[in-house]
Amino acid sequence: MLATSPLAALRAEMEKEGVDAFLVPLADVHQGEYIAERDKRLKWLTGFTGSAGMAIVRRHDAAIFVDGRYTVQVARQVDLETFSHQHLHDHPPAKWLGEKASKGDRIAYDPWLHTSAQVDAIAGKLEGTGAELVPVQENLIDRAWDDQPAAPLGRVIAYPEDMAGESASDRRAKIAKLLKAAGADALAITLPDNIAWLMNVRGADVPYNPMPHSFVLLRADGRADWFIDDRKFGPDRADIDMKGVTVRSMDSLSDALKAAGSARKTVWIDPNWSPVAANQIVEAAGGKVHKAADPVTLAKAHKNTHERQAMRAANKRDSVAWVKFLSWLDANAHKRAKAGNPISEIEAADKILEHRKEANQFMEPSFESISAADGNAALCHYAPEPGKEGKLEANTIYLLDCGGQYLDGTTDTTRTIAIGDVSDEVKDRYTRVLKGHIALATARFPKGTKGHQLDALARMPLWQVGLDYDHGTGHGVGVGLSVHEHPQRIAKQVNDIELVAGMTITNEPGYYEADRFGIRIENLCEIVEGEDGFLELHDLTLAPIDTRLIDFSLLTKAEVDWLNAYHARVRTEMAPQVDGEVKDWLMKATEAV
Repeated sequence: MLATSPLAALRAEMEKEGVDAFLVPLADVHQGEYIAERDKRLKWLTGFTGSAGMAIVRRHDAAIFVDGRYTVQVARQVDLETFSHQHLHDHPPAKWLGEKASKGDRIAYDPWLHTSAQVDAIAGKLEGTGAELVPVQENLIDRAWDDQPAAPLGRVIAYPEDMAGESASDRRAKIAKLLKAAGADALAITLPDNIAWLMNVRGADVPYNPMPHSFVLLRADGRADWFIDDRKFGPDRADIDMKGVTVRSMDSLSDALKAAGSARKTVWIDPNWSPVAANQIVEAAGGKVHKAADPVTLAKAHKNTHERQAMRAANKRDSVAWVKFLSWLDANAHKRAKAGNPISEIEAADKILEHRKEANQFMEPSFESISAADGNAALCHYAPEPGKEGKLEANTIYLLDCGGQYLDGTTDTTRTIAIGDVSDEVKDRYTRVLKGHIALATARFPKGTKGHQLDALARMPLWQVGLDYDHGTGHGVGVGLSVHEHPQRIAKQVNDIELVAGMTITNEPGYYEADRFGIRIENLCEIVEGEDGFLELHDLTLAPIDTRLIDFSLLTKAEVDWLNAYHARVRTEMAPQVDGEVKDWLMKATEAV
């Protein structure tokens, strides 16, 4: 390839294809959150390494779309003279493209990397422009990317039935009944965590997500075709419940969908989480598509008794790691900063990982740790780079957002910690974030409540002084699966999913000042039902909250009572798990205020 840059190489392929624009999402064919190196086309093209984004390349201009978490990061990583920066939600790709498109424009996209909802949204904005959306048979970046990595081959293992609470064949039968009731003959499943849950397996194709890359076509009679590279199975394949399952090659999914269409079958395909290519294949062959949310997604979120017990156990072990880490940090951070040898962001992240590795059933982190000092913490998904990482200097604050993947559960916690003395402004912001956290932690709400109806509770203390944060307040978490689990969510955006007992969700308001500091307090919680039928959040995370950052004049008596009660529980449950100096620190950190 003689092109001078990835952008030039892509435009050369656009010229060969005869198209005027090409869409480059941060996505793979499975529509999972984390993608393999071979699928990081947006990074190859632009240099952007965040977890959400998209680019649109036209013949003479280009744009990159990211949300508020990445405003600073995109400026650091992307040439914004070449790619104009657009907000992913305030000025989304479909709107931008509709404003730019002209009559006769051919706008190309890879149908395996876009959902039908995404394609419909873009098509709607193009109405009346005379432009045309064109699916391509081969991704144009894949043509230009000479050293594109190979697809991963992570080993697939059986997930213990005593943790899952039911067999895989029972799960498939349960979902199959939903297909029959909806009049669907089959369900096409592409999301890795849905497949891992349905098949009672775990995998290792991408970091942080212990699930395999594959596809499943589940029939209404409970039989399933599992499209997966056979090389991923190890000697324990016999432990996997394969009742009614036929293993097929990954590239034969298209043929199976075509056959279903030719037989005039109705295939259930999730419009928001499955590639539009699946729809196009079925319909082109004469079949029908039932567009609705994958029923596995909601079934997976409604955790059974075994899964809830597993999550509690995993989060308790993870909280022990937090207590050990916070004790170490408190003993060393300010002292080393004053001595001119401050702890680095990477050293701190490595330390808590070291403690996680001491716990039973730990597999790997659940995401790349956000270990951020000073202004780096204003980047909501910041990750320190060796040689460029920040230091925990004296009289600043440090934010650590991290989690673990255990065989029996997934964790996600954030704490913001004082390194010496901090300003009154920082204390004010921290206290308002804490007030929002407490408001959500103490909320009681009726059945039928949805996440967006609770979101303002966490924001109100900031709103009262004209401040806010540009991210959601809570996301679902899986059981040894995805740390960002759908469909439950607490955010400003309307989400039509009711919060129900058994779901797990985070409580994580925050506040950020670009290049100055970032604050977030996050606990993972289980939604439980009270005696009167109302729902509430029960904390799974048991790690002390730094009281040195609190302006107590801003707290009500009820808020102080909550903090003391939470710390009393942390002390009761964590003290038997630690000893020596760590236990001494814990007793002091959880003293009533």
